[in-house]
Amino acid sequence: MEQLCLKWSMLPVLLLLMMASPIRLHSQSPAAPDSIPPETDSLRQVLFVPQQQHRLVQSTSEIRTPQLEKTTSASFGGLLAGHLAGLYATQSTGEPGNDLYSLLLRGQTPFVLVDGTPQQINYINPEQIESITLLKDALATAMLGMRGARGALNITTKRGVKGKQQISFKAMAGIQQAIRQPEFLNAYDFARLYNEALANDGKAPVYSAEALDAYRTQSDPSRYPDVNWQNEILKPQTSFQRYDLTVSGGGDAARYFVNLDYLDQEGMFKTASFNKYNTNADYKRYTFRSNVEMDLHKMLTANINVFGQIHNMNQPGATTESIFSNFLATPNNAYPMLNSDGSLGGNSDYANNIYGQSVLSGYRPSTSTDFKADLALKGNLDNVVKGLWIRGTASYKTFLTETINRSKALVVYQKISEPGHEDVYQQFGTTGDQSNSGSISFREMQFYTELALGYTRQINEHGLEVLVLANNDHRRFGNELPQYFRGLSGRISYNFRGKYLAELAAGYNGTNRYPSGSRYGLFPAVGASWVISKESFLSRQAAWLDDLRLSVSYGKTGNALDAGYFAYNQYYASGGSYNFGNTQTAAPGIVEGDIANPYLTWEKADKFNAGISGALFSNRLSFNVEYFSNKFYDLLQTRGASAAMAGMTFPMENLGINRYTGVDLQLLYQGGKGSFTYFVAPNVSLLQSKVVFSDEVFRPYGWMERTGMPVGQRFGYIAEGLYQSDAEIGSSPQPAGYTPVPGDIRYKDLNGDNIINEFDQAAIGTTKPMMYYGITIGAGWKGFDISALLQGVENRDLLLTGNGQWEFQSAGRSQAYAHHLGRWTPGTAATATYPRLSIGANPNNHQTSSYWIKSGDYARLKNLEVGYTLPSHLVRRVRVGSVRVFFNATNLFTLTSLEGVDPEASNLALYPIQKVLNAGIHIKL
Repeated sequence: MEQLCLKWSMLPVLLLLMMASPIRLHSQSPAAPDSIPPETDSLRQVLFVPQQQHRLVQSTSEIRTPQLEKTTSASFGGLLAGHLAGLYATQSTGEPGNDLYSLLLRGQTPFVLVDGTPQQINYINPEQIESITLLKDALATAMLGMRGARGALNITTKRGVKGKQQISFKAMAGIQQAIRQPEFLNAYDFARLYNEALANDGKAPVYSAEALDAYRTQSDPSRYPDVNWQNEILKPQTSFQRYDLTVSGGGDAARYFVNLDYLDQEGMFKTASFNKYNTNADYKRYTFRSNVEMDLHKMLTANINVFGQIHNMNQPGATTESIFSNFLATPNNAYPMLNSDGSLGGNSDYANNIYGQSVLSGYRPSTSTDFKADLALKGNLDNVVKGLWIRGTASYKTFLTETINRSKALVVYQKISEPGHEDVYQQFGTTGDQSNSGSISFREMQFYTELALGYTRQINEHGLEVLVLANNDHRRFGNELPQYFRGLSGRISYNFRGKYLAELAAGYNGTNRYPSGSRYGLFPAVGASWVISKESFLSRQAAWLDDLRLSVSYGKTGNALDAGYFAYNQYYASGGSYNFGNTQTAAPGIVEGDIANPYLTWEKADKFNAGISGALFSNRLSFNVEYFSNKFYDLLQTRGASAAMAGMTFPMENLGINRYTGVDLQLLYQGGKGSFTYFVAPNVSLLQSKVVFSDEVFRPYGWMERTGMPVGQRFGYIAEGLYQSDAEIGSSPQPAGYTPVPGDIRYKDLNGDNIINEFDQAAIGTTKPMMYYGITIGAGWKGFDISALLQGVENRDLLLTGNGQWEFQSAGRSQAYAHHLGRWTPGTAATATYPRLSIGANPNNHQTSSYWIKSGDYARLKNLEVGYTLPSHLVRRVRVGSVRVFFNATNLFTLTSLEGVDPEASNLALYPIQKVLNAGIHIKL
């Protein structure tokens, strides 16, 4: 907190510097919906909500800056969760600098563009973003060609506008807390349950009554330790800070937008004062963006965009991942954290003391640099043909990550005490010099060029837009040979009286990852829209109807992102040695690698989209409903007929067919009275998938087949409870190769042969369509504003297995958890929530089965923000345009049936997702 207070103490100095500036500025807010009373600029900005955008007939959704700013997230994926229909965002870890989100657009990972140019980007601060647009259907992505099948996400950054210079400064600081952490057993409960598990396995106990009593009373913590490793190693809360400065403006000759951003996210590890270096998992980010537009001539405009970002990350020498994994692998009674002589505790089974890993294993700093520069020249050719223009674009991007290893080896000691003798400390591990090496762990370079020719014209009742472009995307990852995507694409849009709209788009492009002669493909799409509300027969009869339109589109798109690394070439690798004749000299040999596929081609998708949208009651209520049916085919898969007999791996081939269907719904109701304004904006998506064809191995029973099931459907045994008695076991089907005992899981015999084996495995978990949703609400009154986002998912399963769920894994050396207290015993048979305990892997109970399937449904208050904008007559006295103070919270609470597990990040071996509580101030000059 001292660091937090120190940085907050800088605020008065920054404020004085800005107030002393001779430049007087006024804020500019994005336009708000017409039905919100325009009392103040602050309310118009705070209550601006995303609405369905109509790009003629394409299926798109858009969100703008004011809503993005309300969620505290280092990665841009976290800004989107719950906001847009069709987009499903999940976070698997909260590790600083690595808290990335998985984004799925109608079941697929979308292609990302920044200002229209392809770019892999994970981190961008919301103040740089003008809007984020989802491109959902084939018509919207047709010009991407063989990179458009999965949909796309386009980030548009802010631009300067003509007018007085504007300065905006935002500062926020707060605390982070883990949402959920594993609930481990204390040493006493661990020991008594361990003895019970041994007895269940027919083995003698290892903990005596004396030892159990010592664990319970903690009378001898040196010999009978009880170390709560999470409390000893992790901080209960950490700091989060971000500062953002924006300057924008311009005149007739040039417009500019410049943004500087600093983010500081503290890690959860406790540090030691004796270290002269940082051992925490901290993350610091420095971001710069400059977007400049210049009028070089009345017919020629230049845009120069520069983006730079530096990521400084750090972690203990043993690595963050290793420490969190060891929480699961180290019981509370494994060893004392420190021996009585101050040395690290440990033994032959536990040679990595977690405390030593966190503060005595050195450190590993890493730096990533991200740089991108765009140059675009646009010429107005009205003097040649009215409405004609031409634009050339060049973009260069480079990303580099350098990791430095300054780790140290750990030495642990086991204290051995014998009556009448001095204590002896047995050493495990060896000392060594601190490592001091560096490496380039990731490198990316991209050079993108584009030439576009456009024509826009409105002649009486006819509107026409034509766009033709040629592009070349040349990129290189690590030490791979370069890959390019190049081709031509175009779009023609026509409308008559704004009522009847039609659009045709196509992309013809290819990549060098496919065999010569078959690298290019054509990807067309067509769509139409009818604005019914402009028809005279409806507009005269329904004054309450502001807009109503129907749209439909169909097209063919491609996906070449999984093309592989020249998988059509046959490669050979070094193999064993061979002797010739009677000599003892061995000659090296080579072996054939994976079988090549000379017919490799891109994956494809036929996509259909139909929608209805409209606005009612003076635009107070707007809605958009879309149905989609997307067939993905020529999917890369390995044939079901195993290649084991051939002695090599079969290649990936274009075999699979999957279908995704669903509905996206987005609503908005907004209104107000006097100075009170409010809005409610829910969105809901339903997604159903189906494996239409998969060249799977022969399976003798229909319930074993993957074809016809949802994509990614889990298969396993169907659990029917726990065996309660020997009599029940004797009358039940028997697991192959295993003799069950009471307390074991009983499985369903699907084929009726009285044997439980692989022929009894079927689909487990739900097969219902997944539903994901978000509900954004907000209100404002006389400078006060409040907004909240509730985000969640239904019909989602989790398979909870492994070291984070099962007891005494790794031959009995791993942890046990609070939910193991509900295990089956003869006395708890009627209420048991967990099978009988055993040591290590249980061949019956630890099978993949429905017993371990849990509901992953949840509803999460993703963000909540309360703000107050000071009255303008007060702030003008100090030469400030506006001042807003706010408090916001991210991941404030979660409703779920799961215990001890975060439904979004169920892998307990990873850094937990964080709850963030922030306070801040936003000043505009």
